[in-house]
Amino acid sequence: MKYMPTRKKSLAFKIIYLVLSVAVEAYCLYLLIERLVHGIEQQLVFDDIVLLIATLVAILFEGSIIGFIVRSFKFPTLLMKNLVFKNDGTPYLPGLILVCIGVALSLAACIALAISAFATDWIKISLPAQRYILAVGAIVLVNLGFTLAYFITFRHESGSFAII
Repeated sequence: MKYMPTRKKSLAFKIIYLVLSVAVEAYCLYLLIERLVHGIEQQLVFDDIVLLIATLVAILFEGSIIGFIVRSFKFPTLLMKNLVFKNDGTPYLPGLILVCIGVALSLAACIALAISAFATDWIKISLPAQRYILAVGAIVLVNLGFTLAYFITFRHESGSFAII
């Protein structure tokens, strides 16, 4: 992507970000519907209610991110700039280090939870809770991952950033 014009780079970045965010949102909606069906077929217990509310909050949060991405197609925006750049455009190294650590930890957690939730049951948490934590981990992974990708893709050699 280094030789791609900034406008095309920006569009590709936003489309990939939007597709992955919509996929995470769809998974969260699946979890919500699954818990609702479970509640209709059987009796809801307190844990189910907590998971329903938490999943709804995750859906609303991810929905707001999707809305922000869609808005960025029409109006230029800074997206996640303040995590990895200072106001003067120079890299914010503590923020960049935290984003890298967050990406690594959330990726490891998502992999472990996906294996436990869908292949084996080696994490001793209820399966619906594992799937919910996986959804939250995916939200964190996608957003921190694209924050890191934003830094790598849209920084200039002078240390400033591109508004996409």
